[in-house]
Amino acid sequence: MFKENYIIQGEIVCKTGLHIGGSNDNIDIGGTDTVVIRDSVSDLPFIPGSSLKGKLRSLLELSDKESAQSVIDNRGKPATDENAVAAQIFGVSADNSSGFKYPTRIIVRDSFPTEESIESWEKQEDIVRGTELKYENTLNRIDSSANPRNLERIPKGSAFNFEIVFSVYEEDNQNMPSLLESMALLEDNYLGGSGSRGYGKIIFDKIKVSKRGKDYYKEAKEEEIIIEDANLAEVREVFKA
Repeated sequence: MFKENYIIQGEIVCKTGLHIGGSNDNIDIGGTDTVVIRDSVSDLPFIPGSSLKGKLRSLLELSDKESAQSVIDNRGKPATDENAVAAQIFGVSADNSSGFKYPTRIIVRDSFPTEESIESWEKQEDIVRGTELKYENTLNRIDSSANPRNLERIPKGSAFNFEIVFSVYEEDNQNMPSLLESMALLEDNYLGGSGSRGYGKIIFDKIKVSKRGKDYYKEAKEEEIIIEDANLAEVREVFKA
């Protein structure tokens, strides 16, 4: 039975350039080789909830013993064992072969740029539609011939509003610390592509966590604010297991 929702909100701040790939419908002479994903309405870059959720899950599967073993047993597919924390948080599809069915406890919204970031982009001539161009070369090891290319990426210092809804049911384990652990792992990893080449370092900042119990939805009572305007370390201290 449903018990409560934790609403985690804040900003994802890019400490280096960020590239999450999109599709380029047009092939233009002199155009960009690799583009970022953009919102179809504003034409500005955003961080898809699927990209953030997938990265959080994969990092947790690597750090939790039962989850890692389940991934190995599943030949690289997501953890499905009922003792795996990743499966308990991120869910297991109804058609998985193990027979264990567990709905997701987490909703990760798409993250859109803050107004401050949009204003900052508009003031800089080398940033167009929220992105900069990064030029790179691939070198042939034998003859040293170069294959130049350019990539779109979101510039360092850009910030995006994020929201994660973490649902708790009466029979659940206390998995909130594990979710925060995966967020901490991401801060020392990367989001998007080309992470080994320096892209995608992010931090979670200005975090607010509020709790909404059944009374919030049934009787329109106010939410309980647990912490706000905090960094991830401060939030983890509050929810320390």
